[in-house]
Amino acid sequence: MAITYGKMFAVSVMVLLACAPHIAQQDVLKKPFRQWTEVEVTKILNDSGWAKTQAIRVLRRKQMRSVAGQVSEVPTASSPARQAPLGGAEDAVDYRFTLRLRSARSIREAIVRLVHIESKYDQMPPEQQKSIDEQTMELLECRECRHNYIVSVGFGSLNSENVDLVYDWFRGQTVASLKGYISLANELGQRRNLINFIPPKVPGDEAFFFFARLDEDGNPLVTSRNKKLLFRMSDKNASSITNFNMDITKMILDDKLEF
Repeated sequence: MAITYGKMFAVSVMVLLACAPHIAQQDVLKKPFRQWTEVEVTKILNDSGWAKTQAIRVLRRKQMRSVAGQVSEVPTASSPARQAPLGGAEDAVDYRFTLRLRSARSIREAIVRLVHIESKYDQMPPEQQKSIDEQTMELLECRECRHNYIVSVGFGSLNSENVDLVYDWFRGQTVASLKGYISLANELGQRRNLINFIPPKVPGDEAFFFFARLDEDGNPLVTSRNKKLLFRMSDKNASSITNFNMDITKMILDDKLEF
């Protein structure tokens, strides 16, 4: 039977290009999410235990290709040949990839709060607030998250408005074409392969990746005892800018893993 997904995945968050604010994650999380400011929402969505933005500047003459959804020749953060020197004569393209752990409630709360801020929720009368609450409830509760780890990847650029590599790479892909390329793993080498996928529909959309929460023996991929969560789009190049290593210790809330 086909799996259907609700309003949670109709809300895609573009990469917020403002510099990550210098505020502590724990200070934000002390407050109810309905009190978060736009700066605090940006922190949670771009630079927190459940979100990470990786950026690189690439010379325009460098071309990137994709094969069945797998990016080849992806620049690495440590590859000077693919980076333009500051003040160099050749203009460089700024690439920013943001990973968000959508099955973490803190990320979903930040997205709902972003909806609040953009719709001026705090200034609405109670009946209008109730309508917004009803519209965002499915996103917040996320029944799909009970059985899946859900990860989204988005793209942004400071100097190339008409470029969206995530859209270009994934718009025509399927689970079948991506299997073997996309995976989620822990630091022990245990991994989950892709079981479902939602491609971006328009530039600016995120791509969504689904992985089984439990293995055949009923064990989760990560617990509070683990140290790292690894999202891989390239097994050949561990330092690829589209590979992400997340610190499990930053996902612990009240002694429990939030993901």
